Amino acid sequence: MSRRKHPGKPHKRDRGQYVGLSFAMLKHQAFMALSADAVRVLIQIHLGFHGMNNGQIAFSTRQAMQCLQSGSERAKRALDQLQTTGFIVCHAQSSFTMKTKKAREWEITFQPMPNGPPSNLWKKITVPFQPPMVANMELMNDLI
Repeated sequence: MSRRKHPGKPHKRDRGQYVGLSFAMLKHQAFMALSADAVRVLIQIHLGFHGMNNGQIAFSTRQAMQCLQSGSERAKRALDQLQTTGFIVCHAQSSFTMKTKKAREWEITFQPMPNGPPSNLWKKITVPFQPPMVANMELMNDLI
């Protein structure tokens, strides 16, 4: 039998790349409290994860703006929401000088680090969740 060569980075594989999200995470309060923009940005950040670069995933506010096709305030709100709910952690701040232009580097907390298991910070943070139906009902009651 011949050995298959390791394909390397996920974007070079012939089967295609996917983002694995566990049911436990999808049903958790913190994930349910995320806005649609924050989920979209989380998936976009995850596209930069190649298996061994967690904690060094470069993603800027400008990239979030392009992902959401919106302004900087909306992109910043989505990134802030992901940080407060514990799905991403910033490891290196951005710096823009004449010589270097460096985006912030992120850790995805539900993926393993190169030297250890995932931190799963999102499990440790409790976020009060209010279902959208309840919020809309309260608005309707205020109008009546």
